[in-house]
Amino acid sequence: MSFSSKIKVYFFQCCLFSLSALYAQTNTHFYDVATGLVEYEIFGGTRLTNETNLSIKGTSVLHFKKWGDLKLEEDEGIVLTSGAIHSLQQIKRLEKHTEETIIIVDFENTQLLKRKKGKSIASQAKETKGLKQQGEEVVAGHLCKIWVGPSITKCIYKGIVLKQESTVLGVSYSKIAKKAVFDITISHEKCLLPNYPVHAFSLYKDTFKTKSLTSSQDICEVFKDVENEVDVKSRSYDSVISMDDKRRKKFVNKIAEGIFKSQKKILPKIFLAMKKSRECLHLSEDSITLQKCIDTFEAKKEDLEIIDGDYAIFNDADNKEQMLDKIEDAIIDLQARMPCVKRSENITDLSHCMK
Repeated sequence: MSFSSKIKVYFFQCCLFSLSALYAQTNTHFYDVATGLVEYEIFGGTRLTNETNLSIKGTSVLHFKKWGDLKLEEDEGIVLTSGAIHSLQQIKRLEKHTEETIIIVDFENTQLLKRKKGKSIASQAKETKGLKQQGEEVVAGHLCKIWVGPSITKCIYKGIVLKQESTVLGVSYSKIAKKAVFDITISHEKCLLPNYPVHAFSLYKDTFKTKSLTSSQDICEVFKDVENEVDVKSRSYDSVISMDDKRRKKFVNKIAEGIFKSQKKILPKIFLAMKKSRECLHLSEDSITLQKCIDTFEAKKEDLEIIDGDYAIFNDADNKEQMLDKIEDAIIDLQARMPCVKRSENITDLSHCMK
């Protein structure tokens, strides 16, 4: 090979290397669009047990800048259980991602949990792993590609999931964009967090299995990642599959772990509040002190986030004697259930106790 030919080969190789490097640089962004705002509707639910149902309803907002290297995710809504177990919990979740860290707002303890970010993977690759591309759909005014996998369907636009639907072992979850605007100006204020103290939390992992489920704040994350928690045998491309009762029971108990722990704490407290109200009623001598007894009990219910219709022991009672009879019946009923409640180890057990 002549010297000039070698120079040409070398030049060609250098061009290839440069193009490869440029291609790699242009594909390191998390999203394939610089800035955006997406507003979602969230809903889902399941039959926890034969006696208890669970549903979630809420909204989610995504703000992002710098191609997704800086983003803020916020969820709000309610978690409702009905049937044998009645509860209504508020969802409030706020999480911020920077190039190097993930910061989670712990509203209950007024603190920020901060940890280092792992190896960055482009959203498109992350969201489509194990899925098959299957057609297109318009969501929130944008043509996105449909990706289908066992028990899950996603519609993705430039790495941003505009629609996600999954049904696993009877547990359904949907998150659908109602508004999506891109290449807009995102103000600095949109990415601010509450002024809480920051605590490093290096042991907090990305994976669903390691997350604490003791708060309703996590329920949207639980439902969103529901397909990741189920083994391959439970997944199917079919919308309707036969369910293994043993596997489903284990799965449902994990989903409702936070609700179960909350109810285990609440029920003894409502039982104690009933007994105090009975004593207060016995000692009341006029309508004013009697009303104070009622107000104290109702305030306790509100503090424990108990739905108004539950433990409505003073409704439809015109006088002190009727109220005493009703609260006595309620105390006897709950007292009989308390040993079972104390022995319960999961939502299935507790639901059976309260049916």
